[in-house]
Amino acid sequence: MRLPLKGSDYFVKKINEAVETINEEFVYFLKPKLQMKKVDVMLGDGTITNAETFDPKEITNEFRRILENLNNWIVTDISNSKTEDLYRLYFQITCNIDKFYIYGYFGIQFHVLHYYKLDKEVIKIQKELIKLNQDVSESFISLADKGNKIIKEELRRQGINNLSFEELFAKIYENSNLMNNLEQKALKLEQRFPQIQDSENKREQLISQLNDMIIELYRITPVKIDYNGLMQGEEGIVSYFEIETIKNKKNGKRDPYIDTKKASSKEITEALTNKLDEIASLLKELK
Repeated sequence: MRLPLKGSDYFVKKINEAVETINEEFVYFLKPKLQMKKVDVMLGDGTITNAETFDPKEITNEFRRILENLNNWIVTDISNSKTEDLYRLYFQITCNIDKFYIYGYFGIQFHVLHYYKLDKEVIKIQKELIKLNQDVSESFISLADKGNKIIKEELRRQGINNLSFEELFAKIYENSNLMNNLEQKALKLEQRFPQIQDSENKREQLISQLNDMIIELYRITPVKIDYNGLMQGEEGIVSYFEIETIKNKKNGKRDPYIDTKKASSKEITEALTNKLDEIASLLKELK
């Protein structure tokens, strides 16, 4: 069951208060590390512009500080995931308190934007690509013209140049010798235009060089988001908790439903909240 819990009994009130404190402290902890810094970058058309970014490595280091100081919790390693330009950086923690299983998620969700390095070489490569594309286009036009003439001459020699398109297509399809002959002539013609393949190879090389000059900038709005915001692709800082009842400690079977009015005694409630309060206290200490 994802927190906050619904209800107004003692258990619900204390657990929700503890989790809300953690969520607030996590935002206070991370927000100063997510201040955007301005950098100069280049757009695809060569225009120089000013953009903002933060350093995910710094956030990874801060997450590691939390994990290294989080005692008596089972913790995961720091993970990341991405869907197109939407990235997540996060870690997860779990703990068993009496008959309850607690799961916590802490992370950030942000967008990745691509720019070019501020380098004149970018413009030089782009100009080379434009010139190369023009040359290749002209070569293809010349190749197509010569190819059409060869095909027409071969069809005339075969006496089938006056057939309709459908009839001609059927004739070529049925006559494997004619098809092979046309293919051979087309291959010989292509060999007379080696500059096309050379240009294609050069084009791939230039594109590879251009891709090597792409840099990633990271955009985030350093505000608190909940689980729904995480699923909907919002930018921000997210932490949430889930709690389940342990039905069988031997096989680890759990029940996501909790009858909060019968959930636990005051002692167990305090044990749970004290455990959660440890996280909030740690975040305050590490700020």
